[in-house]
Amino acid sequence: MNGDCGVRSSRVSASHTTEQTLLREVETLVAALMGDALPAEVSTVVDRLEQAADHGNGLPAAAIEQVRSAITLVRRGQPCAAVSALLCARTELGAPSP
Repeated sequence: MNGDCGVRSSRVSASHTTEQTLLREVETLVAALMGDALPAEVSTVVDRLEQAADHGNGLPAAAIEQVRSAITLVRRGQPCAAVSALLCARTELGAPSP
């Protein structure tokens, strides 16, 4: 038996939790952009998504890149392009197709 087994398990759990948080925020922002969310609501989701991306060490680099691109696009007033980037990020995170 390996003495650091618990540490590895902890790391996997933390990474999985971070990935799930990022995926949840990606899906929330897609819903907000495609729905009737007010600009203040979208801004709040963007801020949470940015925080999740900042803690995305160990997650697929392409997913983080797409999330950051989507954040920039939202802030530049390009919601359609942002949704496209978010859907790409969702795929990179291994989410099943809608």
